[in-house]
Amino acid sequence: MIDIERGLEIVQTAAARLKRPDRTPAERVNLADSFDRILREDIVADADSPRFDKAIRDGFAVRAADVSTVPAVLRVIGESRAGLAANVDVEPGACCEIMTGAPLPAGADAVVMVEHTERLTDGSVRILRSVRMGEGLLRRASESRQGERLLSPGRRIQLADVGAMASVGKAEVLVSAKPRVAIVATGDELVDVDKTPSSGQIRNSNSYTLYVQARRAGAAPELLGIARDDLPDLREKIRRGLESDILLVSGGVSMGKYDFVEQVFAEFGVQVLFDKVAMKPGKPTVFGHRGDAFVFGLPGNPVSTIVAFHMFVRPVILSLLHAESGAKVLQAELETDAKRDPARTAIVPAFVRFDGRSYRIQTAPWKGSSDLIGLVRANALVVIPRGEGVMAAGETAEFLSLE
Repeated sequence: MIDIERGLEIVQTAAARLKRPDRTPAERVNLADSFDRILREDIVADADSPRFDKAIRDGFAVRAADVSTVPAVLRVIGESRAGLAANVDVEPGACCEIMTGAPLPAGADAVVMVEHTERLTDGSVRILRSVRMGEGLLRRASESRQGERLLSPGRRIQLADVGAMASVGKAEVLVSAKPRVAIVATGDELVDVDKTPSSGQIRNSNSYTLYVQARRAGAAPELLGIARDDLPDLREKIRRGLESDILLVSGGVSMGKYDFVEQVFAEFGVQVLFDKVAMKPGKPTVFGHRGDAFVFGLPGNPVSTIVAFHMFVRPVILSLLHAESGAKVLQAELETDAKRDPARTAIVPAFVRFDGRSYRIQTAPWKGSSDLIGLVRANALVVIPRGEGVMAAGETAEFLSLE
């Protein structure tokens, strides 16, 4: 049994060794479809932004020196609005009416908000407040300069990124193709979600949580169904799954009489790199590869499956995507004591809140690794390092947000 850190090191090393451009090629997608994909090209400003000195409020473009003493009455010599600039030169004693986003006319060096003016006639206005040079406007290239790199490869494209790419004329974007993830659930006790379980049966939830986790990480998941506890059925589904970039098999990896998954992995030539991790839940987690295909045997209990995916599968998907590192681990102060396990690091459901200064966290009531409802009622997973006794209230704990 290995600790979490060693397991993660093995996973990352294997992923880095097998990562090649041809395994996760790039593809061009429409800008509107690029959200949440992994960027594979530099995004560079095609022009200064803004392209000209522009007003950031409605009002009057003035010479700051003309309004150093107020009230001051100025001649209105034109109007500048977004998309239709005024072709005027603001000379001493003059001003130009201006709208938000409009180019600043020549000669002006500040903008007075309309709220600080009083219109006298169509051709004159009284300025009621002084402004400094540069006030009320945004200078050319103050946001970015032509040729400046705005976004780098490996970034997961966010909402603002889409807007920024639109602003520099990127109608199509080069992104990582999605790795294919095959998902197999195992067990005679499982029935499909649209079936009513009989005595001793449960609905298959793992396939669907794994599907969502894989899709959120950036992969293209495929459900291969439920493999029964007999070798021919399991062999057929694992054979199909090994055609994908990553195969996930949930259940059948413990020490039970009908836990055949590792046996079938061996039959197909899977090189297993570890098969037990010192974490709770998720101890019977298996990782290996056959050729270029990564293979995971995940625990059958639902919470264990979710935790094991987050800790070990997600980093492999991100590596294949050439993505930046994944979710940040946050820290919070424990509000109550948390019992330690002497042999395994615990990663358990918790409630986290922000008190205005820092995060505070406490473990949530749950009945063990099969208790999905306990996880539903939590909003985080808190990490309790292995050891004797308790992790005391007031200590700092790491946590993973579920929101």
